[in-house]
Amino acid sequence: MVNVITSVAIYILIFTSSSFAQSYDIKDLEQLADSKNYEEFLAHARDIRPSKRDKYWKDLVQSMAIGQVDFLIDKKIYNKSQFELIEKISLWPTLNSDSFFQVKRNNYAQKYLKSCFEKAAKYCKSQLFSFWHSSNQRPELAMSLVEYLKLYTDHKDFWGFYEKVTRSDLQEYYCSKPHLKKAVFSHLKNNLMEIEDKKVINRFIKANIGATCWFSIVDDLKGLLFTNAPIMREFAYKILDTQDALSQVERDSFHTFYLLDNPVNGDLFNRAWATVETLGQNYGRRMNVYKYLLTLDPLPGNIFAHRVGLKREAVAGLFHSNFPEYIDHYARTCVNFYKGIGNYPTGIPTLHCNDLFKITKDRPWVNQTLKIQFSSIKK
Repeated sequence: MVNVITSVAIYILIFTSSSFAQSYDIKDLEQLADSKNYEEFLAHARDIRPSKRDKYWKDLVQSMAIGQVDFLIDKKIYNKSQFELIEKISLWPTLNSDSFFQVKRNNYAQKYLKSCFEKAAKYCKSQLFSFWHSSNQRPELAMSLVEYLKLYTDHKDFWGFYEKVTRSDLQEYYCSKPHLKKAVFSHLKNNLMEIEDKKVINRFIKANIGATCWFSIVDDLKGLLFTNAPIMREFAYKILDTQDALSQVERDSFHTFYLLDNPVNGDLFNRAWATVETLGQNYGRRMNVYKYLLTLDPLPGNIFAHRVGLKREAVAGLFHSNFPEYIDHYARTCVNFYKGIGNYPTGIPTLHCNDLFKITKDRPWVNQTLKIQFSSIKK
């Protein structure tokens, strides 16, 4: 029993003496600071008891930590052990709240990670994500890390980085870049394609995209309204409509185009139908839409060949009653094209001439002279 007690006492004495011998006081740290011995200083900076870590100590730590990073960058020392050291001390409260040190840390980390990826080390990607999650996640840092992931890995989902940009104070600078606009659009599509509730859509956009980022994609969304991809143009319309981002002529034109293409029964069909009826009562508003439709090539007219006869004839009749100028222009363009009148650099501008003249054969929806001319051309 005595031997056991003696052994324990000796162990405690040795342990205590060893610990005491390894502990540095503030004078030791001052000596290390004066000699710019950064690594040893940082290894023992927290030997100082928490109650003694005053402003003077904090200033020393901040200065030496920044000195260590500057030294590593100056000497181009980018290795795993030094990176891990910087990452470890960056979590100290004194350094975690020091914005200047965090800028230096970000700079070193980016240089280290680039070097790491270039060496094809297997742990680089996990280190990148670990660093990102504990960093200040500044927009410029996010964009830089995305570039590394794109260049050196097969990683595809970057929204965890981009979301720090799209609502940041730098969104005006970054959100006009094509790859970020594409990412914003994909994020909206992936999350809102099946959502119809305007309030839900509005909340999602407000939570994920700042005003500048939103305006950067408005023109791209509008560019989808008159494409040959029904799903994408209806999605674009839904998003623009919930944000009140369409002018009256843009909304009227889309509704009109929608009916002239291959409309599907539903809320949008009903709204489009009501719009064309309204245009029938407002010549000026109708002419604004007419002018816009004339800029499209080819002219919209898939409805004239719709497989459902009742829908095809109902929509054609609606246009005859409320938008006769368009039916007339489509028919006249058919005749002119086959007569060789006019310039058509992209080919036939009216793809459904035969269908239009077929469904209007026994109806007064197309000028009789045009019917005779087209019939003689096609003989």
